[in-house]
Amino acid sequence: MARIVIHTAKRPHRHVTDKGEEVWICMCGLSDTYPICSGKHRLVAREKDDEIHLYDQHGNKIAVVSDHAMLKALEGVRRV
Repeated sequence: MARIVIHTAKRPHRHVTDKGEEVWICMCGLSDTYPICSGKHRLVAREKDDEIHLYDQHGNKIAVVSDHAMLKALEGVRRV
């Protein structure tokens, strides 16, 4: 079953392990090494908050949704 999950974060989450090692967790959803950050969040830095950017499974942007009716329809979609 397909799912739509909207990621709104534009940078990774820093996690420090019990051994004191830093691990950066992907929050944008585009990482090539998910769940570890690969730096692809740089692609989303300039995205506007009132648009939804659609990416394919390889992290290539395929569309931008800025239509008000479509955004309204997606209001209830889980955002992470």
